[in-house]
Amino acid sequence: MKTCATPAIELLAAYDDFDVATAAQELIDSRAALLSWADRHGKYSTSDLEAVLQGHGESLGNWVTACEEACGRFRVYFAEDVLTWLGY
Repeated sequence: MKTCATPAIELLAAYDDFDVATAAQELIDSRAALLSWADRHGKYSTSDLEAVLQGHGESLGNWVTACEEACGRFRVYFAEDVLTWLGY
């Protein structure tokens, strides 16, 4: 059965001590940490982008396809966009 959980929620749920009450704060903290990887223009390098995506069970190809389907709403290398797509 497929859930509507985002990759970020699925990653959190994989931990044994997952607590729904603290999940929102975990996502906020994780988002801040992942944003810190971006350069001063808010962009990831290709290797950082691939690492973030792979860490969430996604691929660069899936992300680029999502960007194309969104008709320019997402920008491939921008940290804010990829993290929003992942559910942060």
